Amino acid sequence: MSKNKKLSLSSDPTEKFIYKPKDLIWAKMKGFTPWPGMIVDPPLDLLSQQRRANTKCVFFFGSRNFAWIEEPNIKPFEGPWKDEMAKVSKPASFRHAMADIEKYVENPAEIDSQIDESCGMANHATEADFDKIRDGLDSDEATADGNNGLVPHVVGSPDESDMPHAVVENNAKSTKSPAAMTTATTTTTPMAKSQTKRTPKAKSSAAVAVSSKQAHKAASAKSAAAQKRRISAHQTPTGGSSAKRGRRAASGDMMRYDSPVGGDYDGASSSSFAARTRIDPDTFLSPLSKRTPNAIALLDRPVVTRPETKAIDMKSRTNTLVDRAIEPSDLTFGFLGLGMMGSTIVKDLIYTGHKIVVWNRTIDKCQPFVEAGAEVKDTPMDVVEAADIIFCCVSDPKGAKDLVFGNCGVLQLKDLRNKAYVEMSTLDPDTSLDIGLAIKQCNGRYLEAQIHGTRQEAAEGMLILLAGGDRSVFEECHSCFKTIAKNTFFLGTDIGNACKVNLILQTILGVSLVGLAEALALADRFSISLNDIIDIFDLTSMKSPMLLAKGKEMAKGDFNPQQPLSHMQRDLRLVLNMAENLDQSMPVTSITNEVFKHTKRLGYSEHDSSAVFVRSRF
Repeated sequence: MSKNKKLSLSSDPTEKFIYKPKDLIWAKMKGFTPWPGMIVDPPLDLLSQQRRANTKCVFFFGSRNFAWIEEPNIKPFEGPWKDEMAKVSKPASFRHAMADIEKYVENPAEIDSQIDESCGMANHATEADFDKIRDGLDSDEATADGNNGLVPHVVGSPDESDMPHAVVENNAKSTKSPAAMTTATTTTTPMAKSQTKRTPKAKSSAAVAVSSKQAHKAASAKSAAAQKRRISAHQTPTGGSSAKRGRRAASGDMMRYDSPVGGDYDGASSSSFAARTRIDPDTFLSPLSKRTPNAIALLDRPVVTRPETKAIDMKSRTNTLVDRAIEPSDLTFGFLGLGMMGSTIVKDLIYTGHKIVVWNRTIDKCQPFVEAGAEVKDTPMDVVEAADIIFCCVSDPKGAKDLVFGNCGVLQLKDLRNKAYVEMSTLDPDTSLDIGLAIKQCNGRYLEAQIHGTRQEAAEGMLILLAGGDRSVFEECHSCFKTIAKNTFFLGTDIGNACKVNLILQTILGVSLVGLAEALALADRFSISLNDIIDIFDLTSMKSPMLLAKGKEMAKGDFNPQQPLSHMQRDLRLVLNMAENLDQSMPVTSITNEVFKHTKRLGYSEHDSSAVFVRSRF
């Protein structure tokens, strides 16, 4: 081992330093000697990278790169380490680093401005970038529209001479930086590897003579501003095998990634603010890959804009309800929850002449229904008192139980004699059974009425309704069910049957959507028109109105919610929980659920379930 590599920053393990930005320090990277640096706020490119908690972002003088360094490998610039470094002869790159720190002491404005510039530049895609990617624009069109991050660039190289020769035109001689961690000689023979000194890179290959006296003078001028407060720690650092895990990733040893030109490129976890070299996509992107730019930047894109909530049009009418000639019941119907499905159902019930009493957590949503003739109550308990049959349609099992068992809920009215409760929320069988038993204990009647379909199908009265429970309630709700559903099924008096059937149907739907999304994503990678695929699919025996509609939405990138993606993922979760209780293996459904969960994390929770295509494509 060379004399340089024997140097370390080890000291009394009980002492600890507190560092703050702009402090001058010595930083030790694995495989290299201590190097002059400065504590800085991390650039945006480094914030997304994995690191240990006990690390600091260090700016290296000379090479002017950034890296995460563990605090035990950082020491103040002024101290015994500086005297030890002065005794050892150093290459030109180290002398250049010392000259750079002296320049910083004399005029910090230049380097500070460059650091600030680097911290403000990151490869984050914008909403406009995503729209261009989604619409399949090539790199030339994207460039004409202002780039917006679509033109790839390489982070962590100080100048064009550091870029791979297949990427940058007219490149100069390639050298390595402190954060790059490798040299050209390390890829030769084992003998050459053992004999070669790997040193951090200098910005220039010219030797800069800096005497130890000048270095001392530079450090002394900065010591007043960078003085450390030393405190004694009474606990020794943890060691052993646990300290070995992840040592390469967190001790300053940079990770590697494959460059677009096929070779390994170092510096994935470092950043340089010198020139961010812009690469011509034609030199390394094939015609197919032009349409799929940096996926990592896309996943780190800003929060996706939530779809605009359209106000319900109380004046619109569907011919389906006119043709059915529905005769409304004389009973008073209460309705709890005016969400996407609930508001559409209530509008149709009012239109067909039913007497409706409504409640919603957001009282403003009730105003259009008041103007249409509905009555509004302040609490769910008030609705129960005013209505003969109460419908509930909320987003999840927890919300359904809160309306029944919560404060001012349904069960706050102790006697439900001559009352009936109809649960239309998508529930698991156990939750439905709990609600049903509670209603019956208060002398009420209970019916679960699971609705299967989209918002558009609800507006047209074309839902599928699956009921189970009290048969008399089912008969009394006949006019309501005829209004909202094209087919109604009574699945017996056992509570939970309707929930099971509905969740089984949702499983088929969810798995089919993911299969459709992945197939269209593959077609897009082949540059095959998605509309052509859908037209051909329409001629096959596999076609279905639902898959055709979702396929067209995927092709257009129109994810206006008809059935929110979060609701589909909720249903898959309920299915898997139900299967777990039966020890039923459902591997495909499990993978489908993970795909929808990932799509939610990308910001498409409130979009239509067809937005799963975004995750499959990118």
